[in-house]
Amino acid sequence: MALEIKLDIKTANNCKNLVVQDITGSYDALENPKGWGDVNLNPIMPTENLSIFITVYHYISDVQYTTTIQIPESAYYTSYPFSNSVQGFRMSIPSDVISTAIANQLVLESGVNLPEEYEIVQETLEDNIYQIVIRVSGGDVIVVSEPVVFKSTCNMKKDVELLLTSIDTSCHDCDDLDFDKALLAKSLLEGLENN
Repeated sequence: MALEIKLDIKTANNCKNLVVQDITGSYDALENPKGWGDVNLNPIMPTENLSIFITVYHYISDVQYTTTIQIPESAYYTSYPFSNSVQGFRMSIPSDVISTAIANQLVLESGVNLPEEYEIVQETLEDNIYQIVIRVSGGDVIVVSEPVVFKSTCNMKKDVELLLTSIDTSCHDCDDLDFDKALLAKSLLEGLENN
Protein backbone atom coordinates (compact mmCIF):
# COMPACT_ATOMS: atom_id res chain seq x y z
CA MET A 1 0.00 0.00 0.00
CA ALA A 2 1.09 3.56 -0.59
CA LEU A 3 1.00 6.45 1.85
CA GLU A 4 -2.36 8.24 1.87
CA ILE A 5 -2.16 11.60 3.62
CA LYS A 6 -5.27 12.41 5.68
CA LEU A 7 -6.01 15.99 6.64
CA ASP A 8 -8.13 17.80 9.21
CA ILE A 9 -8.98 21.38 8.22
CA LYS A 10 -10.58 24.12 10.29
CA THR A 11 -10.38 27.81 11.10
CA ALA A 12 -8.86 29.08 14.33
CA ASN A 13 -7.95 32.23 16.20
CA ASN A 14 -11.37 33.85 15.69
CA CYS A 15 -11.47 33.15 11.91
CA LYS A 16 -7.96 34.59 11.40
CA ASN A 17 -6.12 31.36 10.48
CA LEU A 18 -6.67 28.37 8.24
CA VAL A 19 -5.39 25.30 10.08
CA VAL A 20 -4.38 22.17 8.16
CA GLN A 21 -3.25 19.19 10.22
CA ASP A 22 -1.92 15.77 9.24
CA ILE A 23 -3.99 13.02 10.90
CA THR A 24 -2.59 10.15 8.81
CA GLY A 25 -0.94 8.33 11.70
CA SER A 26 1.79 5.68 11.69
CA TYR A 27 1.77 2.60 9.51
CA ASP A 28 0.07 -0.48 10.92
CA ALA A 29 -0.47 -3.48 8.65
CA LEU A 30 -4.02 -4.07 9.93
CA GLU A 31 -5.26 -0.78 11.36
CA ASN A 32 -3.54 1.82 9.14
CA PRO A 33 -1.88 0.27 6.06
CA LYS A 34 -1.69 3.69 4.34
CA GLY A 35 0.05 5.43 7.27
CA TRP A 36 3.52 6.93 7.58
CA GLY A 37 6.62 4.70 7.64
CA ASP A 38 7.47 1.01 7.27
CA VAL A 39 6.61 0.01 3.67
CA ASN A 40 5.27 3.53 2.96
CA LEU A 41 7.15 6.83 2.80
CA ASN A 42 9.29 7.45 5.87
CA PRO A 43 8.30 10.75 7.55
CA ILE A 44 11.90 11.41 8.68
CA MET A 45 12.91 14.10 6.18
CA PRO A 46 13.69 17.80 5.95
CA THR A 47 10.61 19.86 6.73
CA GLU A 48 11.03 21.95 3.58
CA ASN A 49 9.90 18.87 1.64
CA LEU A 50 6.30 19.77 2.51
CA SER A 51 4.19 22.06 0.27
CA ILE A 52 0.58 23.22 0.42
CA PHE A 53 -1.63 24.21 -2.49
CA ILE A 54 -4.98 25.90 -1.95
CA THR A 55 -7.67 26.37 -4.57
CA VAL A 56 -10.09 29.08 -3.49
CA TYR A 57 -13.56 29.38 -5.02
CA HIS A 58 -14.48 32.99 -4.30
CA TYR A 59 -16.31 36.10 -5.46
CA ILE A 60 -14.98 39.61 -5.87
CA SER A 61 -17.52 42.27 -6.87
CA ASP A 62 -20.06 39.60 -7.89
CA VAL A 63 -17.57 37.90 -10.24
CA GLN A 64 -16.61 34.31 -9.49
CA TYR A 65 -12.94 33.38 -9.44
CA THR A 66 -11.19 30.06 -8.99
CA THR A 67 -7.68 30.80 -7.82
CA THR A 68 -5.01 28.22 -7.01
CA ILE A 69 -2.14 29.36 -4.83
CA GLN A 70 0.93 27.81 -3.27
CA ILE A 71 1.74 29.25 0.12
CA PRO A 72 5.29 30.62 -0.04
CA GLU A 73 7.55 29.62 2.82
CA SER A 74 4.89 27.31 4.28
CA ALA A 75 7.51 25.92 6.70
CA TYR A 76 7.28 29.25 8.55
CA TYR A 77 3.63 28.51 9.42
CA THR A 78 4.13 24.82 10.20
CA SER A 79 4.82 23.07 13.49
CA TYR A 80 5.95 19.47 13.89
CA PRO A 81 5.31 17.26 16.92
CA PHE A 82 8.30 15.01 16.17
CA SER A 83 11.90 16.06 15.60
CA ASN A 84 13.07 15.74 11.95
CA SER A 85 9.70 14.32 10.89
CA VAL A 86 6.82 15.74 8.85
CA GLN A 87 4.34 13.28 10.39
CA GLY A 88 1.61 15.07 12.33
CA PHE A 89 2.47 18.48 10.86
CA ARG A 90 0.15 21.38 11.66
CA MET A 91 0.01 24.44 9.40
CA SER A 92 -1.65 27.58 10.73
CA ILE A 93 -1.78 30.01 7.84
CA PRO A 94 -2.86 33.60 8.59
CA SER A 95 -5.67 35.06 6.50
CA ASP A 96 -3.51 37.94 5.27
CA VAL A 97 -0.98 35.47 3.82
CA ILE A 98 -3.77 33.71 1.91
CA SER A 99 -5.43 36.93 0.69
CA THR A 100 -2.09 38.37 -0.44
CA ALA A 101 -1.22 35.15 -2.31
CA ILE A 102 -4.65 35.28 -4.00
CA ALA A 103 -4.09 38.90 -5.06
CA ASN A 104 -0.62 38.09 -6.40
CA GLN A 105 -1.93 35.10 -8.36
CA LEU A 106 -4.83 37.08 -9.84
CA VAL A 107 -2.43 39.79 -11.01
CA LEU A 108 -0.19 37.14 -12.64
CA GLU A 109 -3.06 35.54 -14.57
CA SER A 110 -3.46 36.97 -18.03
CA GLY A 111 -6.42 39.24 -18.60
CA VAL A 112 -7.36 39.58 -14.92
CA ASN A 113 -7.29 42.99 -13.29
CA LEU A 114 -7.51 42.90 -9.52
CA PRO A 115 -10.74 44.67 -8.60
CA GLU A 116 -10.31 47.68 -6.32
CA GLU A 117 -12.89 46.17 -3.93
CA TYR A 118 -10.59 43.28 -3.09
CA GLU A 119 -8.87 43.75 0.26
CA ILE A 120 -5.36 42.45 -0.27
CA VAL A 121 -4.54 42.18 3.45
CA GLN A 122 -7.57 40.58 5.11
CA GLU A 123 -7.93 40.28 8.86
CA THR A 124 -10.13 37.17 8.73
CA LEU A 125 -10.37 34.22 6.40
CA GLU A 126 -13.15 34.80 3.88
CA ASP A 127 -16.15 32.49 4.00
CA ASN A 128 -15.48 30.52 0.83
CA ILE A 129 -14.81 27.01 -0.38
CA TYR A 130 -11.18 25.97 -0.07
CA GLN A 131 -9.64 22.86 -1.64
CA ILE A 132 -6.40 21.81 0.03
CA VAL A 133 -3.66 19.58 -1.42
CA ILE A 134 -0.43 18.66 0.35
CA ARG A 135 2.68 17.53 -1.53
CA VAL A 136 5.49 15.69 0.21
CA SER A 137 8.80 15.10 -1.58
CA GLY A 138 10.76 12.26 -0.01
CA GLY A 139 13.91 11.65 -2.04
CA ASP A 140 12.78 10.44 -5.45
CA VAL A 141 9.23 9.74 -4.17
CA ILE A 142 6.54 12.41 -4.35
CA VAL A 143 3.22 11.89 -2.56
CA VAL A 144 0.30 14.19 -3.28
CA SER A 145 -2.72 14.06 -1.03
CA GLU A 146 -6.24 13.74 -2.35
CA PRO A 147 -7.86 17.18 -2.49
CA VAL A 148 -9.83 17.96 0.68
CA VAL A 149 -12.66 20.47 0.43
CA PHE A 150 -13.26 22.81 3.35
CA LYS A 151 -16.28 25.13 3.51
CA SER A 152 -15.42 28.07 5.72
CA THR A 153 -18.48 29.55 7.42
CA CYS A 154 -16.66 31.01 10.42
CA ASN A 155 -17.60 34.66 9.82
CA MET A 156 -21.22 33.78 9.07
CA LYS A 157 -21.35 31.73 12.26
CA LYS A 158 -20.10 34.70 14.28
CA ASP A 159 -22.71 36.97 12.65
CA VAL A 160 -25.54 34.50 13.35
CA GLU A 161 -24.43 34.07 16.98
CA LEU A 162 -24.39 37.86 17.37
CA LEU A 163 -27.87 38.09 15.85
CA LEU A 164 -29.20 35.35 18.15
CA THR A 165 -27.76 36.98 21.27
CA SER A 166 -29.20 40.37 20.33
CA ILE A 167 -32.82 39.14 20.53
CA ASP A 168 -34.73 40.31 23.58
CA THR A 169 -36.64 37.16 24.57
CA SER A 170 -38.14 38.83 27.64
CA CYS A 171 -40.20 41.22 25.51
CA HIS A 172 -43.62 39.64 24.91
CA ASP A 173 -45.28 42.42 22.91
CA CYS A 174 -42.27 43.13 20.65
CA ASP A 175 -42.18 42.54 16.92
CA ASP A 176 -41.20 38.94 16.06
CA LEU A 177 -39.34 40.06 12.93
CA ASP A 178 -35.90 39.98 14.62
CA PHE A 179 -36.60 36.53 16.02
CA ASP A 180 -37.77 35.23 12.61
CA LYS A 181 -34.73 36.78 10.91
CA ALA A 182 -32.35 35.14 13.40
CA LEU A 183 -34.00 31.72 13.00
CA LEU A 184 -33.84 32.00 9.22
CA ALA A 185 -30.15 32.95 9.37
CA LYS A 186 -29.46 30.02 11.72
CA SER A 187 -31.31 27.59 9.40
CA LEU A 188 -29.42 28.84 6.34
CA LEU A 189 -26.09 28.50 8.16
CA GLU A 190 -26.92 24.95 9.28
CA GLY A 191 -27.83 24.11 5.68
CA LEU A 192 -24.47 25.37 4.45
CA GLU A 193 -22.55 23.52 7.17
CA ASN A 194 -24.37 20.22 6.57
CA ASN A 195 -24.34 20.31 2.78
